[in-house]
Amino acid sequence: MENSPIQPGKSGLLKAIDGIVVVIAVALGVFHLYTATIGIMPAYAQTAIHWAFVGTYILLTRPLKIPFGRAIDALLILVNIYLSWHQIVLQEESVTSAGMYTRLDIVVSAVAIILAIEVARRVIGLILPVIAVLFCLYALYGSNLSGVFKTMRFSFARLAPYLYTASDGLYGQTLFVSAQFIFLFILFGTILDMTGAGNSFVNMAFSLFGRARGGPAQAAVYSSMLMGTINGSGAANVVTTGMFTIPLMKKVGYKGSMAGAIEAVASSGGQIMPPVMGAVAFLMSEVTGIPYSHIALAALVPAILYYITLSASVYFTARRDNIPAVPKKEMLDPIAVFKDGWIYFLPLVMLVAMLMWGYSPQKSAFYSIFATIAVGFLKNPKNMTPAAFRNAFTGALSGIAPIAAACILAGVVMGVINMTGLGLKISGIIENLAAGRLVVALLLAMLTSLVLGMGLPTSAAYMILAVLVAPAVVKMGATPMASHMFILYFGALSTITPPVALSTFAAAGIAKSGIWETGWDAMKLASTGFIIPFIFVFNTELLLMGDPLDIAFAVATAAVGCCVLAVSLFGWCVTNISFIGRALLLPCAIALILPRPLWANFAGAACTALIILLEVAIRRRGAASAFNTKEKRRRMISMQFRHQQRKPPSSSAPTPPISSGARAARSPSTPTRATTSPSSASPSASAANRRNSGSSPA
Repeated sequence: MENSPIQPGKSGLLKAIDGIVVVIAVALGVFHLYTATIGIMPAYAQTAIHWAFVGTYILLTRPLKIPFGRAIDALLILVNIYLSWHQIVLQEESVTSAGMYTRLDIVVSAVAIILAIEVARRVIGLILPVIAVLFCLYALYGSNLSGVFKTMRFSFARLAPYLYTASDGLYGQTLFVSAQFIFLFILFGTILDMTGAGNSFVNMAFSLFGRARGGPAQAAVYSSMLMGTINGSGAANVVTTGMFTIPLMKKVGYKGSMAGAIEAVASSGGQIMPPVMGAVAFLMSEVTGIPYSHIALAALVPAILYYITLSASVYFTARRDNIPAVPKKEMLDPIAVFKDGWIYFLPLVMLVAMLMWGYSPQKSAFYSIFATIAVGFLKNPKNMTPAAFRNAFTGALSGIAPIAAACILAGVVMGVINMTGLGLKISGIIENLAAGRLVVALLLAMLTSLVLGMGLPTSAAYMILAVLVAPAVVKMGATPMASHMFILYFGALSTITPPVALSTFAAAGIAKSGIWETGWDAMKLASTGFIIPFIFVFNTELLLMGDPLDIAFAVATAAVGCCVLAVSLFGWCVTNISFIGRALLLPCAIALILPRPLWANFAGAACTALIILLEVAIRRRGAASAFNTKEKRRRMISMQFRHQQRKPPSSSAPTPPISSGARAARSPSTPTRATTSPSSASPSASAANRRNSGSSPA
């Protein structure tokens, strides 16, 4: 059963569906703005209403491509709305029913699970639905297994209602994150973009970094970072900003795969960049009990190092591939651009200030949205039309659809994990395999995070990993902050790590490049994200925890180390670096990034300087040798040319015959002038020769 988004305006039916979509989008936006302030609702009710709207939108816009597909979808929409309503009723009656479920409740629960899997399949593909089915099968038949993965026997009549009603099931914590946090920030981002802020951010970044080699790529890095921190999905941010930045990067000379990789890595990095971090910061605060302000502060330095590496990599790639700088006449004046667009930063500043002052994320997003609307009317009143608001609300609905679908299936996975005790088993397996070695535990945690994070938005991935992986890392001696930040990083990086790399797929589609080539380039660009988490688990200075002087030194050496890492990966610094030099620079970069011991930092710096100086000397010597060879060849050619120019031209007059006596006189013992031919000799010399030979002229 194939499905695809609708193509608006092709028929009366599609026009009607477009109208319904607009109504759903506006209604969903108003509902969430209401619940963010005065209309506070129970979590189960808010998630049910949220999914009723989002599920309806997905079924409308991703129809079945089979006979009577539209009719089947209409029936499924009604069923989905009923399931959401029944869930609310069941939750409210659970106090009096004491957990006893009727046959109707069991059937409704089973239909809810099946329909959630089908709806999610239409918008996020097969990977996560298949994983959800496998987890359900594990709950039902895990009792037949042997060893550590053996479970108790769970009947379907017990499993289905649990997943339907539990706080960690379909309508549980993971979907509540989408309903409570993520949608509001996506709406904030779409309205901010509607006012012209997105183009202004790109212009600011372009005006600041455009004079450098690879200027459009630098603009893509920093504009995607600004929009990515608000957006709840790296893939959604790629589609938003990549439509402009990727073609511009290709135009100046970047390969399609590299242009797509730069956009994917920059957009995904927004999920680890404070203040919003794709709404994961608020979720981490609830899970760990650590205040939001502490989490945002701890995430700051690793995120900055991530973008330093990305920016340096972009520059070194441009120098290596001889990508020219943007012509001066095409550059924008940064002062003029900032004067024109500084007002767009006010909503962002207001959002950060409210979060730091202790306001809830919902209220902070609510007031920031209305501040953005006010800025729009002040700055570009012509843009603030009903059509623009309609596009902003439908854009937010389109952005939340894959996230909500992934979150509801993540609820299935979470429910099975908690029901079967699989989380404790996996934590125990990690501890046993690590055998007390934290490095091994971190490697296992990294692999688990990358695999379980495939196809999931960062927030849903974090929820699952916080249950499965983080407890094992904490037990091995890491701090809770470092442990949860570790799994957050690899949950976010799973969106650019093949085989299921949603951000990379989206960027490759826009860049018209190969998925695997783009994915490989993205992994190289995001290399710091794979190294830094291991370092801040052992040395928390990079999380701004410790002595101020130690923190300052650690941050400085790590910044230099990130630049050296970029040189190692992309092979340019002053000159092209050989493969051997790049291989030697990699451990030097890691030694610099390590906060301790100090001797490793100094050794890394010294070796880096020595390797680069040797590479420059070798290149210059090779260039000088090549120049000398060229010069010698040029001189030889020049001498040959001058010699040919000096030779007199041969005469066209006939050569006088030589008598036999003259021929006899030219015996081997008789010296002759080899360079003088009879035709070129002077007349007097010819007469003398004739007299000596005793012959007369002919």
